[in-house]
Amino acid sequence: MAYNSDVRTKARQHFREARKQAFVNEVQGLLSGDPMDLLSFQDVQKRLGLQACAIGHMETVPLKKIVGSEGRYQDFDREFLPLRGDSEGRWENLDAAFQRMENVPPIELYKVGEVYFVRDGNHRVSVARRAGAEFIDANVVECPSRVQLDPGVDVKRLLVEGEHLDFLKRTGLDEILGVDIKLTATGAYDALERHLRGHRYFLGLELGRPVSFEEAARSWYDRVYLPTVEAIRRHQVLERFPGRTEGDLYIWVQEHQYYLRERQGDSVSLDTAAESFADHYGVKTHDRVLRWVVRRLAKIGGAVLAWFRR
Repeated sequence: MAYNSDVRTKARQHFREARKQAFVNEVQGLLSGDPMDLLSFQDVQKRLGLQACAIGHMETVPLKKIVGSEGRYQDFDREFLPLRGDSEGRWENLDAAFQRMENVPPIELYKVGEVYFVRDGNHRVSVARRAGAEFIDANVVECPSRVQLDPGVDVKRLLVEGEHLDFLKRTGLDEILGVDIKLTATGAYDALERHLRGHRYFLGLELGRPVSFEEAARSWYDRVYLPTVEAIRRHQVLERFPGRTEGDLYIWVQEHQYYLRERQGDSVSLDTAAESFADHYGVKTHDRVLRWVVRRLAKIGGAVLAWFRR
């Protein structure tokens, strides 16, 4: 009987610690601007147009790749820490079972790209993650998607990936080139499409005949996109824009070159534009240090707030 009592006491303490950490995460998210929300599977399904999903199969899944839920995405944060006190009893029962090393049923997941969404078993994921487990057994239902999500996806990225999918449906660029150009800003895929269609128009004038979108896309990739990316790499521009992609920088450097040529003449090269853009808009070394200090202060402040809530 004492053994069971100790287990229940520990389970209760574990739940309280998890709730405190959820509060700390919320404060850190507000201070840093990094979202701590779980993704809604329904939103992903709608944004990416997911339809037929495959029959489930058993799989051992890395817990860090579970980023959302079908129905309980508002009850847990991004680390699956509980946000609501009314789940205490169920959470503690599972924690006690985990301490006693009892077998619990596999959870059920949807898989989209490289990430997973809980179909059933949110509390089991929460308890397992708090206990430090790295993997969990699951019955996985795969939902094919043209856009491959990764574990770093958040709500803003989800909006961009919806635009990404629409862009691929309109242009088929990934199938034409065998390369999927990744962008991170909302509206960026519309800008990329304007670049492609503009190149098609001028290529038609250059050749004196109609040009198909596929021919124009291949020409644009070889004559415009790759030379710009090579200039970006030569000057290590991407290092000055954390979280961005070469595709983002392609659009910005191209537009910056156009701006510079309007002011300085057509002699402005891609290298000059890339270097100028990095100097004017890139994160400097001291800025990166300042951001690191802010993140550290956020963690310290969160820990202090958690201590006062004990």
